[in-house]
Amino acid sequence: MDNTSGIYPSGDRILVIPEQIEQVTEGGIVIPDTIREHHGQAQTSGYLVAAGTDSWDDYVQPFAGIGDRVMFAKYGGQSCIGKDGKEYRVLNDVDITAIIDEEVTFNDIETRKSFN
Repeated sequence: MDNTSGIYPSGDRILVIPEQIEQVTEGGIVIPDTIREHHGQAQTSGYLVAAGTDSWDDYVQPFAGIGDRVMFAKYGGQSCIGKDGKEYRVLNDVDITAIIDEEVTFNDIETRKSFN
């Protein structure tokens, strides 16, 4: 995965491009971000784009590699817009909570209860 953002993480920071997850009710109603945020969708996913030179130095092996789809806390790190116009997140290396397969999807049970 090429880093076209113009953002180069330093130290133990990493750069992730978040996935835009659209949630739709069973009836086909799109649930806007403001409602999902209110109901506490705590995890989000994205792709690891770049890592600082000191990332994972305190560990035997890295938590993830460039191009991996990863899970991280929705409000973790700093959000910024790259020179390519895309949203990115700069996180601490330890903010990655999992590497996830492409087939993994996210549900927010509270949001589903509210709209179904």
